[in-house]
Amino acid sequence: MADFMIPDDFKEGAEKAFIRYNKRLAQIYQSEQSISGMPIKMDHLELFSPERRSSLPLNLAYKAVELACADKAEPFLYRLRFATVAECRPTTKFDEIVRVVKQCNIDFTEFLQHYQHSSAQFALERDFAFLNEVGVRGLPAYLFEYQGKRLLRSGVLTYADFAMAIRQVSGGQIVPSVPTFSPQALDRLLQKHPLISPLEIQAAFGLTASEVWQQVRPLIENGSLQVIDAVGGKFMMRRAF
Repeated sequence: MADFMIPDDFKEGAEKAFIRYNKRLAQIYQSEQSISGMPIKMDHLELFSPERRSSLPLNLAYKAVELACADKAEPFLYRLRFATVAECRPTTKFDEIVRVVKQCNIDFTEFLQHYQHSSAQFALERDFAFLNEVGVRGLPAYLFEYQGKRLLRSGVLTYADFAMAIRQVSGGQIVPSVPTFSPQALDRLLQKHPLISPLEIQAAFGLTASEVWQQVRPLIENGSLQVIDAVGGKFMMRRAF
């Protein structure tokens, strides 16, 4: 994190330097709640410390999961973000990473094999090389690809921005269409994203907030969907049967 810290952080020593940096990072995270509407809990953030100076363990963990069980990589990444941003857990600690691995029912032995050996590191270095190749210089960044054509967009994008980028990269071959909602479509979404915010369901299908709760209420009542309270909002988790 030295690249992002400022000299003033260190005026009272390394320990307080990271306290200062965590506080500043928390304020950045918290400000994003007004952009996304997603619940964010950033009080007492302890993501970094003199012993934990990098976010690389989180990146390595994702690559290790991708290698160990590719179909669980996206749900793992979401849960890792959930633990960091909605639960304010110090996810740079290895035991916190292990906690999320187990929550996602990923084979821990296989995960550990990739995490502790060179395979995850090699995969991460390959990703970094790809970032340089396409020219990513900051986050968020989105890469649109269609039939060999690439379009890189940076910054916070609206729905209209995404639609325009997709239309542009596809030469007008792909255009927006009204999403069709059905219980089956909702089930497919929940299978792919077993932990999700009602806001994301609302955005995925163009529903109102009340329509989302109307559709998920039967799933909550039969026990197949669990509601998780978070500071500033709620999440839903699909139960595995």
